[in-house]
Amino acid sequence: MANPLKVKKTGATFNGLQIMTNAEMDYCVDVVLKLFANTNSGLGTVNIDGATGTSIGTFVDTSRSGSVGDHPVADSPTTVTTYTFKQDVTTAATEVITRPIEHSSSGIRQQNDTQLNASIITRALANCAASGIGSYALQPSAPTGTWTSIGTITNSVIGATNTTTLWRKTGGTAPTTVRPLKYQTSPSKSFKEMTDVEIQGLTNRFRNQIISTGICTYKLQTSAPTPGTWTTTGAAFDDTRNTLASQSYTGSYTGSYGTSYSRAFAGSYTGSYSRSFAGSYTGSYSRSFAGSYSGTYSRAFAGSYTRNRSQNFQLFFSGYGGAIYTGFFTGFYAGFYTGFFTGSYTGNYTGSFTGTYAGSYTGNFAGTYIGSYTGNFAGTYAGSYAGSYAGTTIQASAATISTVSLWVRTA
Repeated sequence: MANPLKVKKTGATFNGLQIMTNAEMDYCVDVVLKLFANTNSGLGTVNIDGATGTSIGTFVDTSRSGSVGDHPVADSPTTVTTYTFKQDVTTAATEVITRPIEHSSSGIRQQNDTQLNASIITRALANCAASGIGSYALQPSAPTGTWTSIGTITNSVIGATNTTTLWRKTGGTAPTTVRPLKYQTSPSKSFKEMTDVEIQGLTNRFRNQIISTGICTYKLQTSAPTPGTWTTTGAAFDDTRNTLASQSYTGSYTGSYGTSYSRAFAGSYTGSYSRSFAGSYTGSYSRSFAGSYSGTYSRAFAGSYTRNRSQNFQLFFSGYGGAIYTGFFTGFYAGFYTGFFTGSYTGNYTGSFTGTYAGSYTGNFAGTYIGSYTGNFAGTYAGSYAGSYAGTTIQASAATISTVSLWVRTA
């Protein structure tokens, strides 16, 4: 098998016939590939999310819902977009071929399918797979030369995006014109140079050989496909997503807290409490009460009253244990009272209280409360919270989730 024949001449002088070199066949290759690249449809062409073609791989863009700093959040990424790359590799193209002639041991003959495939078509396949006209590349900006955008894919992170583009080479510098010869029977049996239209007739043979050989087919995936020899064309593209981390929060909280707190409180409260306390107090109070008590004390007083009074009394009692006292007491009481007190107490109480308090407390409480509080706190807390909040938080940084490259088969 040999390359097609051409006219050998010096200037306008005919010197006979000569076998074309591989470089001289590049004019035919250029004509075939330019027609192939003239449309982005038909056998061998690649698209993104097109209506036709067989899937050659996908790029899945994932992201997170929310904003940077949101917490707590679950590790539940969302798929923003799935891009499907397709190549038409199914329907054979109809061939109408003008066959070049070649020289063989038995003389000059028209090339059959095998001989044609081994010469001009093989050269065209190799050129296309080596970033020639009609080839594809995946990268953010156009490669050097004449390239046309076929489609764009996007990677999204919170507040930003980046893209890459599928490019197709549609033009280039034409090589020196060298035409192969054909055999004709009319007007007489002779050899004649092929026209560009006749050379273009080889384009569908080229398309069909893409499918037959696999050369100049494409895949979108992370690593090289098999079988065959594959190389990347363009640049890898990443799907990235904002990371999650357990983050401690040590700032100040100045909002309103209006929910219920029903756990045990064992710390010290030194502020002012001016709301009604309707629960049960079952602990011991051993500190000084320096506020004003303006509620009603309705429990029994069973102790002894031992304090002396400087005023004159008509009666002096060394003990009091039965009658009901309904007056007003403004002195200091240091004994035990087991009766019922229904008046107003405005002094200092230094004993222990183990009953139920159902009144309103409007003074300052500076002691330690170690019981359980099951009421509602509906006020506003404007202090500083200096503890740590450990929650899963969306970070500004991003991690690579997957990587794809566009691969072209070269052998």
